[in-house]
Amino acid sequence: MKIGIITILKVGNYGAELQAYATQAALKRMGYEAEIIDYLFYKNPDYKKTRKSVPLFRFSLKKRLAEALYPVIARVKSTGSVATAKVRRDRFAKFHEQNTSMSATYRSMEELYSAHLDYDVYLTGSDQVWNPGIYSSVDPYFLGFAPQGCRRVAYAASFGVSVIPEDARAYYSSQLKRYDAIGVRENSAVAMVRELSGRDARWVLDPTLLLTQEEWLKVASRVDIAEPYILIYELTPCPYIRQLAEHISRERGWKIVRICKSAAREDKDGKIENITDAGPAEFIGLFASAGCVVTNSFHGTAFAVNFGRQFYTVLPRRKRNNSRQRSLLELFGLTGRLLVEGDPLPCDVADIDYGRVGAVLENERAKSMEFLKQAVDGKE
Repeated sequence: MKIGIITILKVGNYGAELQAYATQAALKRMGYEAEIIDYLFYKNPDYKKTRKSVPLFRFSLKKRLAEALYPVIARVKSTGSVATAKVRRDRFAKFHEQNTSMSATYRSMEELYSAHLDYDVYLTGSDQVWNPGIYSSVDPYFLGFAPQGCRRVAYAASFGVSVIPEDARAYYSSQLKRYDAIGVRENSAVAMVRELSGRDARWVLDPTLLLTQEEWLKVASRVDIAEPYILIYELTPCPYIRQLAEHISRERGWKIVRICKSAAREDKDGKIENITDAGPAEFIGLFASAGCVVTNSFHGTAFAVNFGRQFYTVLPRRKRNNSRQRSLLELFGLTGRLLVEGDPLPCDVADIDYGRVGAVLENERAKSMEFLKQAVDGKE
């Protein structure tokens, strides 16, 4: 059985690249022939915007300006780090070349929709593929290019928001009804799917949690940091994260290392080791070897749990939709590791007992793999 997976990748984001790899790796482990349908996300510089890819929903002037300025801001941030940016890009590309099965590359919606694809199952993968804030047509992520009558499955898809805008609801309703089986990444999305379409959805693990520590280490790069360290992975700016890491550093006597989200340094004072050239393999290695992780990233949280690391996840006070991290940590009984930006720093940085957490992860992994198998085989 041949499975084609559409998801978000090739955007220089660690979580996006690794969840994409993990989905097809999990399916291959189950004995299927699986590959990523290499449709470029609209933020990829090689993506071709056309009339067909115009957003389906209305956006505010502020959003339109932000999207127009995004390429400019990205170039400015990389100024002065051209060589490092190339190393980083090459590592991202190398990771997929060595580990990820992919189709031909489709640089526009027209290329994708005119392709003669012959998969047995079409699968919408994980990440925020159903986010109505995507500033391009979301139709490809609802499998609008798939042939009539084919089997359609979603695994760990995320809306990325808690409410679907009114002008998008009819579209979402009609598209969700076309799926044969739906698995969503957040518990809150189960109710959203039911409310929008009347369909039942299953809450499943993020694809990165389907792979064991041992499977991840096979595609990781070794980290050459001899002493214990606290790892910062900050997806959106949050000074509180550094304060928390420094607090833990004073208590434990460990150094602080930051994985920068781009090729630009994020700490200018030299007190924190900034890693600006890591690819996905280096990212995995850094998480696997960390003594403690401080993050505000969903995938940062997922990898910390998967590798049994001590960690804290910081939620932004100004952002209302924190269901991704919260639902994940509720599942593992780890909501005590959640802090809201500006909270008092913890008095005692206690260690997590991963015996119980590991048992929950193993059980949930088995249930999610069973859902995926039944969904693909037409038994869900």
